[in-house]
Amino acid sequence: MARVRGAGGRLTASRRAVVEALLAGNHHVTADEIVARVAERHPEVHRSTVYRTLERLEEVGVITHVHLGHGPSTFHLVTRPHHHAVCSGCGAVVEVPFGALDSLADQLREEHGFELSPQHFALSGRCRNCR
Repeated sequence: MARVRGAGGRLTASRRAVVEALLAGNHHVTADEIVARVAERHPEVHRSTVYRTLERLEEVGVITHVHLGHGPSTFHLVTRPHHHAVCSGCGAVVEVPFGALDSLADQLREEHGFELSPQHFALSGRCRNCR
């Protein structure tokens, strides 16, 4: 909430409700899951307010979104930068250390002039239990 305030934003009850919903339970949640969590405790908060709040929280660097497969984007708090790996069998999500793709990024930059930006998508594969 300090980042929101620092960026000139107000600390409204709606924004607090969205942050509470992000902190509750699963670290990677869809916008619809956040809407449902907010509605449980704050039914007066409209769906569009939740979506606008998510956009604002992402703009100021409090949350980020990632595409974990074919479903909707998921959001999570920006606690430490990381990438994601998703099991194509069971859907399990593994947080991958941020520097794990550095050598690939360096190689793509040097050989092809391509700047890798893997923060918004997940690596796909199969987990230990689904292999």
